[in-house]
Amino acid sequence: MIPEPLVSVIMPAYNSSGFIKESAASVLSQTYKNIELIIVDDGSADDTFNAAEKIAQTDSRVKFYSIPHAGRPSVPRNFGIGKSSGELIAFIDSDDLWIKDKLERQVKFFKRKINPVFVYSMSVTFGSVNIFSPLYEVLPLPFKAAKSRDALLKTGNTIPLSSVLADAAAVKSINGFDEDPDLQIEDYDLWLRLSELGSFYFFPRLQVFYRIHDSQFSADWETRKARMNYLSRKRGLRLPELKLHRRKGVFLIIRNAVHFKVYLLMRLLDFWSRIGK
Repeated sequence: MIPEPLVSVIMPAYNSSGFIKESAASVLSQTYKNIELIIVDDGSADDTFNAAEKIAQTDSRVKFYSIPHAGRPSVPRNFGIGKSSGELIAFIDSDDLWIKDKLERQVKFFKRKINPVFVYSMSVTFGSVNIFSPLYEVLPLPFKAAKSRDALLKTGNTIPLSSVLADAAAVKSINGFDEDPDLQIEDYDLWLRLSELGSFYFFPRLQVFYRIHDSQFSADWETRKARMNYLSRKRGLRLPELKLHRRKGVFLIIRNAVHFKVYLLMRLLDFWSRIGK
């Protein structure tokens, strides 16, 4: 019997003592058991260090490290990648959650594809958000999901970081995330660089809960536009120009209604797929 590949789950953490226990539990309770969870504390100023240390003491699959505060998630993520042993790498932020069989289904999906560099799925916002909020979102909507490098260049980043399962050798061959402090959209940059190495695939299922909370930093439209322009210049790529979408009034109602209907559809599809097992 061929053993299932080891999946290294990389979780950077900064001032997330209120969320990290729940996020780690969503990883450690996965139906797919051949995992290692690598938590890297980015010099937190709260109780994150102690919370992560306790998690590591309760499960031998957890490796915990602490580094001086870098102020950008690319640094602890790369540190975690460097400590990883898995054939596959998954990413999750320390405030996000996975459904219980996220890895099991993604690994099966990954193995059915021809030389994939990564696969990704869908996320939905939760926490300090509701269906009437401008921050309510299902990402990506299935009909907007990038399924090729060309689509990723034309549509922008449709890939939730906490949904990605990647080939470890491919990630390490390009030295992981770019730690340039001026980049700020290092996840999109990584997907673009990985897509040069081979194909990636979209698994059309909702598998990640992306937490919205008050301590998050949310960049304004001008800042996000400047970041995209910087990446475009740095890599010599023609990337899509960000357009300002005003999420107010009737536009917000229509937009959120579409996202909520997609959410319900995904839950229904998931229900029927489990019934059919």
